Amino acid sequence: MYFKNNIKGSIKGLLVLGVVLLAIVYCSVSEVRLDKHDSFTKDFPILREVNLQEIEIPEGLVDIEVDTVLTNDFRINIHNKTTDQRIYHIENKDNRVVKNIYKGFESDVKIFYKSQLVFDQDLSKSFFKQQQEPLFWDKAILQTVEVDELKSMDQPLLCVRFYNPELDTFKAYEIRVDSKGVYALQFIEDTKIS
Repeated sequence: MYFKNNIKGSIKGLLVLGVVLLAIVYCSVSEVRLDKHDSFTKDFPILREVNLQEIEIPEGLVDIEVDTVLTNDFRINIHNKTTDQRIYHIENKDNRVVKNIYKGFESDVKIFYKSQLVFDQDLSKSFFKQQQEPLFWDKAILQTVEVDELKSMDQPLLCVRFYNPELDTFKAYEIRVDSKGVYALQFIEDTKIS
């Protein structure tokens, strides 16, 4: 019986010793994992959530036709429409990324003098594009074509504006058309265009 109790005590001792050894091994492995986790977070910054927002400028498709009748026997018809050209401009703003999608335009301009068509021109950037400024023109879009009614006393004066969203710059032109359809194109320098 003494021998039997001795064996039971030895087995219990071995079991306790085994459990203690397993606990020591487990704790040391856990610390290794924690050390690796700490070194991982030191190497890489904490990732934060970023929201992506897309904005179309203008929203939807545009197809607008405007007739302007002047008191000097001129009538100007401007037909603005969006094209398939898209200029993408990415901005980072306070935990969000904004992807601006600028849509290209073209304008068909018809000018009538005493009911007779004297000027018929598709105004797109190819009409104005200058080879020495590819940085502006490659990412430029036609923004507006308007009649300056105050300056159109003798002849119609059109104001045309282009915008480059990447450079955040504008270029503006004036087109003056006479009663025979002869036009003069002039670049407007140092203008503050909003």
